[in-house]
Amino acid sequence: MSKAIIIVSFGTANLEGINELENFEKEIRESVKEKYHVCKAFTSSVLSNMLFNKYGKVVPRLEQVLFNLSNDRYKEVYIQPLHVIEGSEYSSIEKTVKEYDYSFSKIILGKVLMSDKEEELIESCNLIAKSMESDLPKEDNIVLVGHGSKTISTEAYNKLKTVFIENQYKNIYIGTLEGDIRKEDVTRYLLEDKIDEITLAPILMLPGNHIEKDIFGENNSWKTFIKDHGIKVKVTRKSLLEYEEIRKYYINKIKKEFK
Repeated sequence: MSKAIIIVSFGTANLEGINELENFEKEIRESVKEKYHVCKAFTSSVLSNMLFNKYGKVVPRLEQVLFNLSNDRYKEVYIQPLHVIEGSEYSSIEKTVKEYDYSFSKIILGKVLMSDKEEELIESCNLIAKSMESDLPKEDNIVLVGHGSKTISTEAYNKLKTVFIENQYKNIYIGTLEGDIRKEDVTRYLLEDKIDEITLAPILMLPGNHIEKDIFGENNSWKTFIKDHGIKVKVTRKSLLEYEEIRKYYINKIKKEFK
C-alpha cells in the first residue's frame, strides 16, 4: 500500500463530532475497498490535546501525519479538508502541503466544500440546500449560521442564499460567527421584516462548541439573542457531515481525483 487519504479538519473535542469523523473515515475506507490507507488529522493542537485529555482519543496534527506517512514510505497522498469556505485555516493547510511537497511523488489538496469557482460553488450550494430539505420546512423563516472568515470575502454565502431561494424556500437569512453579518445584523433584519418565528440551523461541518454553545447555547448564543428580541426560535442541530448526501459527495470527489 503506497497511497494514503487524509481527512483534515480544524478539529473537535466533542465526542459526537469525533464519532462523525470516525464513521466518515470508515465509509471512505470501505468505498476504496481498503486499497488506500485512510486517516484523519486536525490543524489545532489545542483540540487534539483536549480530545485526548477528555476521551483518550488520539488525532494527530496534519504535519505529524504527513511526517509519519513519509517515514512509512507512502508515495501518493490525497488531503481532503472539511472546511465549508476558504479562509485562514485553509491557507494554513496549503502552506503545510507545500512544506511536504518534496516528501511524496504526488500530494493533492482537495478543495473546500464551497469553492470560489462559480460552477463548483453552484453545485455545492445545491447540494447543501437539497441535503437539508428533510430538516428545514420550506415555508419556514430559516436562519442559517456559518463560520465565516475575518480574512476573506464571504460572497459564497450570498450564493448559498440565492440557491436556497431557487429551491423554493420562502425566506432565508444567513449570518456568520466571524465576518460581516453577525447575530446582531440578522436579528435587525428579522425585526425589520416583522418576522416573529424562525428555524435556526448551522451550516458547519462537524458537531462541536460552535454549534452547542455559540449557536444554541444558553448564554450569549444566536438562539438566546434572537429569542431575547421577541422572536420564537425552533432549532435543527444537524451538522453538514451528518447528511449522507454530503458524505457521498466527498467520497465521489476523492475517488474521481485520486486514482
